[in-house]
Amino acid sequence: MSPWLAAAYGALALGLAWSLTGAASWRRRAPYIVCAPPLALALWLGRPDPAGWPSTASIPAHAQLLSAQIDEPDPSASDRGHIYLWLDVGGTAPRAFALPYSRRLHEQVQHALQAVKRGRSMAVGRTVARGGHGRATPGRRSVLRFYPHPPIVLPPKAR
Repeated sequence: MSPWLAAAYGALALGLAWSLTGAASWRRRAPYIVCAPPLALALWLGRPDPAGWPSTASIPAHAQLLSAQIDEPDPSASDRGHIYLWLDVGGTAPRAFALPYSRRLHEQVQHALQAVKRGRSMAVGRTVARGGHGRATPGRRSVLRFYPHPPIVLPPKAR
């Protein structure tokens, strides 16, 4: 939990306790009692994604692909489809990411999964789309790139 979110919940709890037990008049306490529930709901909805659920945040610049699942679009159910990636981002546990379905990404993920099944370590990189003069194009999304994970080179042993 972020420090900001913890402080907001603390302030909400202290204010609500004051409004219910305080000696101030009801005219001073009523606005807080009315505003506290929507504020609590807004804080709850604005919390970061809990562990275990796929994140819709942008994928890190470099990560290792562990697995993926492709859910193709289903027009009869109005499902646009998703591509789920499980990535090792250097934390204590892998992180799941949900991406909107695209045919190009579907093909890239399939090729990367085949390489992972053959025992190759695959990495995922995020690059920003470039404009005509090598500048980042405003409003353009970043592009995912799957490539073989470079081998780990250990320093030579000291004698």
